[in-house]
Amino acid sequence: MPAGSEEEVAARLWPLAPLGLEWRSGPAGDEAVAFFTADDPVTGLAALPFEVLSDRLLPVADWLAAWRAAARPIRVGRSLLVDPREPEPEDEGAVAEAGRATLRLPARTAFGVGSHESTRLAWELAEELGLAAGARALDVGCGTGILAFGAELAGALWAGGFDVDPAAALLAGQYARLNGLPGRFFAGGAAALAAPSRFDLLFVNVIPTEIGPDLAALCALLAPEGTAVFSGILEAEAGEAAARLAAAGFEERARRVEGEWAALACAGR
Repeated sequence: MPAGSEEEVAARLWPLAPLGLEWRSGPAGDEAVAFFTADDPVTGLAALPFEVLSDRLLPVADWLAAWRAAARPIRVGRSLLVDPREPEPEDEGAVAEAGRATLRLPARTAFGVGSHESTRLAWELAEELGLAAGARALDVGCGTGILAFGAELAGALWAGGFDVDPAAALLAGQYARLNGLPGRFFAGGAAALAAPSRFDLLFVNVIPTEIGPDLAALCALLAPEGTAVFSGILEAEAGEAAARLAAAGFEERARRVEGEWAALACAGR
C-alpha cells in the first residue's frame, strides 16, 4: 500500500462493511488489515485495486476492550465531550469538563464516538451554523446516535435517527438510556418514515456511494429552509460529491475540511 493512502483505502473498503481496519508495517511495506464476520461472505474485494496478501480466521474476542481501557475523553466541536469507556459497576460516572456536555458512548461496534474526522466535521459544521437549536433533527446512518444526541443537547425540539445496521440502531437506543435521553432510533431506511415527515436538520454521515440511491428520498424529508449536513466525504472527492448532491436537489451553502475529509452543508431546492 503506498504511503499516505490510508484514507483512500479506508473509503474503498468501508462499503464492504468491515468490522474494523488496521494499518501495519509489513515486509513489503505498509499493509491494510480489514476484519470481517466469518459467517458473512465478503464480495467485492476482487474488484478493488489492492492485492490480498493473506486471509485467516481469528478467534472470537472483544477487540475494542484494550482500546476502551486506555481511552481518553474526546472533544467534539465546542460543546461536546465523549467518554468512550465501557461503564463499570465501580466507576464514578462519566468525565466532565466545564462548558461541555458529556456523552457516554462506549466504543463497541457502532460507528461514531467522535474520534473520526467525519463525525467531528458534521457536528462542527452544524454547531458553527447554529442549526440544532429549535430544530427537528434526523441522524441518517446514525451509528451510535452521537449527532442526534448532540442536536438534542443543543436544544433541538426533536431528534432521532435510523441505520440499516440493526446492531447500530439497538446500540443507539442503549446509549440514549445510558445518557438519559429519548431513544428515537430504528433499523431501516428513509422509506420507513411516515409521510409527510419533514426535518429542519439532516445529518448524513455516510459514505457517498452508500447513500446515493436514497438522496431523492432525503431531499423530500428536508423542510423548507432546512439544512442537510453531509459528511464521510474525502476532500479530494468533495467537488464530485457536491455535483451529485446538486443533481439530487441539494445546494451547497457551506463546507468544512479537516485532514483528508470534508463535510458539506446543503439547502434543498
